[in-house]
Amino acid sequence: MQALGRHLLLELFDCDAEALNSLETVKASMVEAAKRAQATIVDVVFHEFNPFGISGVVVIAESHLAIHTWPEYRFAAVDIFSCGDVLQPQTAANYLVEQFGACRASVVELQRGIFLQASPMPHKPAGAKMPVAKVPVAKMPVAKVPGAKVPVGG
Repeated sequence: MQALGRHLLLELFDCDAEALNSLETVKASMVEAAKRAQATIVDVVFHEFNPFGISGVVVIAESHLAIHTWPEYRFAAVDIFSCGDVLQPQTAANYLVEQFGACRASVVELQRGIFLQASPMPHKPAGAKMPVAKVPVAKMPVAKVPGAKVPVGG
């Protein structure tokens, strides 16, 4: 069996509440975690909730890193989803445990997109252009529905 990706689910307990409630700290930590994991950052989106809590996503060419913080419980939930063999998700996880001062952490790893084929499922490297196969488009019959203004299927 082959999987398309690895998904690490981190539970960070007894963290530094001030760090978890700082938009800049959380954002900078997540971006640095992505860089340390050898990820290619595509986009970064974070939101600060009132009165507390941060949610954010670092979209990477290899998938994403996401976080939701509950400073009032000194807790953060982090997802690190990666495709391919280049990214090192455990490096990002270790960095975030340290940055948020988690006294207790758990990590669950899931294989995502499991296929039954035995051969490897290569991913294209970030930034590489894949050849586009030209497939002839068959002329599709257009169904006419009585009363419809736009033909269905066409």
